[in-house]
Amino acid sequence: MTFNTFGFLGFFLIVMLVYYVLPGKLRPCLAALASLAFYALYDVKLTLFLVIYILYVYFAARIFEKRNSKIVFACLVILALAPLLVFKYLNFSLHIMDSVLGRLISSFGPHSVSLVAPLGISYFTFKSVGYLVDVYKKDTPAERNLPVLAAFVSFFPEMLAGPIDRSNNLLCQLKDKGEKKFSDLQAGMLLLFYGYFEKMCVADRLKAIVDGVYDNINDYSGAVVMVAIAAYSLEIYLDFAGCTHMALGVGKSLGFDLPVNFRQPYLQTSVAAFWRNWHISLMDWLKDYIYIPLGGSRKGTVRKYVNALTVFAVSGLWHGAGLNYILWGILNGLLQIGGNILNPFKDKFYALLKIGKESEGLKWFKRLGTFILMSCTWVFFRAPSTSYALSIFKRAAMKPEINRLFDGTLYTLGLSQKSFNMMLLFLLFVLLFDYACVKGSKPLETILKSHFLFKCFVFILLAAIVVVFGIYGTAFDANSFIYIQY
Repeated sequence: MTFNTFGFLGFFLIVMLVYYVLPGKLRPCLAALASLAFYALYDVKLTLFLVIYILYVYFAARIFEKRNSKIVFACLVILALAPLLVFKYLNFSLHIMDSVLGRLISSFGPHSVSLVAPLGISYFTFKSVGYLVDVYKKDTPAERNLPVLAAFVSFFPEMLAGPIDRSNNLLCQLKDKGEKKFSDLQAGMLLLFYGYFEKMCVADRLKAIVDGVYDNINDYSGAVVMVAIAAYSLEIYLDFAGCTHMALGVGKSLGFDLPVNFRQPYLQTSVAAFWRNWHISLMDWLKDYIYIPLGGSRKGTVRKYVNALTVFAVSGLWHGAGLNYILWGILNGLLQIGGNILNPFKDKFYALLKIGKESEGLKWFKRLGTFILMSCTWVFFRAPSTSYALSIFKRAAMKPEINRLFDGTLYTLGLSQKSFNMMLLFLLFVLLFDYACVKGSKPLETILKSHFLFKCFVFILLAAIVVVFGIYGTAFDANSFIYIQY
């Protein structure tokens, strides 16, 4: 059951109505029960595993209060990570061992194991490990209220695709017994429907193009392959950002402020800035619990770059157990390091040409360059293997045939001409929306502060667009969220 289904809307409506009428002290119990019910509706067989994991995190944190030793801490954190390592990386490890050792291990057990990873395992594992580290460091007291901790670990808006919450945010809010505000409900519903628009009206249309080209690259010219490469960059952004806006909207409707996960990443002017504004909750987690403990930038330039590469390699592994994911992470780390090294030279170059560093023209040039670089790295993320990714680049470079962009070929990639043009119109709207945010405007807040009738008009218009061009539009698939698999 995903956000963009009528089943979820019915579930959410019931939870919201009960949540608002319950006394404050009972709300954490409802949040925990609703989260477990949501999980059971998605995969009832793995709900028991989630319950056991919650109990483990609860008692592990309590143990830290009594035995705050490094050995105990290391053992308990490793055990907290163990399910993630087994479900996501066991087969990958077996494959690597099989490739390296070959026949030497052929007689020592299976080459692969059939495992189905629990929904959201990466998100609730990182959330729980962060909580345990905070308790060990005494930044957060061990939570004694089991329903509160259960709701924190399994909070249903964050189970599909994050964000990865922290103990100093959601855990504190779950214990807040204050009255819920109608303004939160309005803001939440607006976020929810804007997320629907991003995902269902734009990302799903882009998906039709990307899937058609990526699955049959030899049938298309290099120029069309380049379009698909760019389209995937936009698809993964709008798919993930749309899902995040839905999560934030559901949380806000219940009175919770979940962490912002995106701040217009494709309108940033460098790879480093891109990563400060993409999947913010993951990058902050990696910075606080890996980069800084490794020494951060405190131990010299070389160590700083090694630490950065380590973080991006871990980010790649977090996304998937495959060499293409690791390469994707390392490439992004190298691009960020390269940007840092080249910054002084770029400043001198701009000064030589008398180009103002804050000029809008230069910013758009940098944005375009950042988009191109990121689009190239996403090829390794989307392709099923590294070799297939390289074949995509080869196809794009060897047979451009630019005329294919203007002879109607683009209208044969899974979208009709009308649907393709509608997608471009929606993309333009998203670009203008994001650009307004970059320039300091807050479009959603402006709508919420407007006259009641105008707010009603916006809600009705958004709902109509989602229904007409999303649910009943091209390529609708309720289970096609990209980041559910991570």
